[in-house]
Amino acid sequence: MLSLFEAILLFVVSFGINVIPFFGPSNVFIASLAAINVDVNNFYSVLIIGVLVSLGATVARIIHYKITPLISNRFNEKKRTTFEANAAKINKRAFLLLCLTAATPIPEEPVIISLASMKYNIAKFSIAFFLGKLVLTTMSAFAGNTIGNTATTWLSNMFPAWLSPEILLTIMSTFTAIIIMVILLKFDLNKLIRRFKKQNTAQ
Repeated sequence: MLSLFEAILLFVVSFGINVIPFFGPSNVFIASLAAINVDVNNFYSVLIIGVLVSLGATVARIIHYKITPLISNRFNEKKRTTFEANAAKINKRAFLLLCLTAATPIPEEPVIISLASMKYNIAKFSIAFFLGKLVLTTMSAFAGNTIGNTATTWLSNMFPAWLSPEILLTIMSTFTAIIIMVILLKFDLNKLIRRFKKQNTAQ
């Protein structure tokens, strides 16, 4: 079981990193690395890791949500128009869209800014973001735990001693981050929203 100090430290690290804009993909790394040395039978500790990381991320994003109206006047007219247009499009499905966005490693900032511009209910925002992020961080924690508990023997037999599960996870996370960044370069929120609306209209 995690100690109180470890739990607080994990929450603070998650919060501190997520306060930095566009650091959403780091949640996968934080959760998986924190769970890598936890006993494979300690289900609740791994689950708590996912909860703490998602809670820290949620608090950080609530701060982003609250300060967005204060800095929105710094956006140029084109960006403000885009965010307002996005807000109008996602109004009816905002809860589900935010939840799905938070459950992926892609940055949530475009959706958060759009929701803040339409003054979306802060309670719904918090719940949707937490639930989505909980799915991502819990899966990441269990993935990291599996690597830490099953790869040690395999690595010791197949690779040099210096290639520990932690280093392997860092390498995997780096490649994942690169792939995510490539995807983000082609990411278009407007296209995502239009596709999302078409699917719901067809239903």
